[in-house]
Parts: sequence; structure tokens; C-alpha cells
Amino acid sequence: MDEGSFAEVVREHTPLVFGVVLRRVGDRSLAEDLTQETFLHAWRGRASFRGDDEAGAGTSLRGWLCAIAHNVVRDHARAQRRRPVEVPEPGHLDLPDPSDAADGMELDEAMDRLRVALHGLPARHREMFLLRERDGLTYKEIAVAMSCPIGTVMSGLARARERLIAAVGA
Repeated sequence: MDEGSFAEVVREHTPLVFGVVLRRVGDRSLAEDLTQETFLHAWRGRASFRGDDEAGAGTSLRGWLCAIAHNVVRDHARAQRRRPVEVPEPGHLDLPDPSDAADGMELDEAMDRLRVALHGLPARHREMFLLRERDGLTYKEIAVAMSCPIGTVMSGLARARERLIAAVGA
């Protein structure tokens, strides 16, 4: 991958990587720095990226970048001798604005329940949910990004969805 094509990768994937990092550290300035560090690691390790082959082995570029981002955050936290702060971003979930005031109040109440439920999820399930629903990663990409088996992603997402549906429907 040459500099020109890597610059395009950076332009296209910065919002995703920044979102992943911001959710973990909770500080925009630090997230910007760690996002840059993520792409620096990706540039240095670009020769190791294999991508998907015809049999579907390997990983996508998004999954690879998310895995690097998780490692950069973890390494930063270790260096600071503290754990990353998990910050949910329910405000990024796109819901239509209802025209009826009563529907709007119900939607506000449902969003409040969703925020509480999202924050109440185990950090790993919350991250899986946001990577899938907010960032659009596939199960395989999430598994790579979070260094876990795809079955763990599937069960984690199922549990997260069950808890969120119960909370919003309550």
C-alpha cells in the first residue's frame, strides 16, 4: 500500500476509528491523539495486513483498524496505569423526529431508558453493540476488533439486544 492509497484509507476510516477510541477513553483530545497513533501503527504494520481471501479467511480493513485502535487504547491505559473509560454514545443513534408532541414525549422517554440501559450493559457488550449498530461492522469484523471468537460476538450482541429491548419496551 503506497502513501496515496493509505491517505485514502485514513480519510475513509477516521470517523470509525475515532468513534471506537472516543468510546473507550471519553476524552476528545486524547481520542484524536490515539486515533493518529492508530493510523501510525497501521502504516507501520501495513505489510502484515492480508485482508479477506476468496475463502473468506483473513479480515476486513475496518476490522483490522478497529483491532489496532483497541490495542492502542489498551497500551495507553497500561502506560497511564489506569483502565480505559467506557463512554456510550447513544446520541448517535438515528431516530426519526415525530411530528406529534405525544409521540415525541414517548420517544424522549424511550431514549432516556435506552441511554440508561446502554450504560448499564457490560462494557464488552456495549462496545459490540455500538460497533455493530452505530459503526456497521460485521460480526467477523467485531470479533477481530475485540480479539474474541465470532460466537462470543453473536452471544454478546444477543444479550445486549435483549436487555436494550426490555429496557425500551418497559
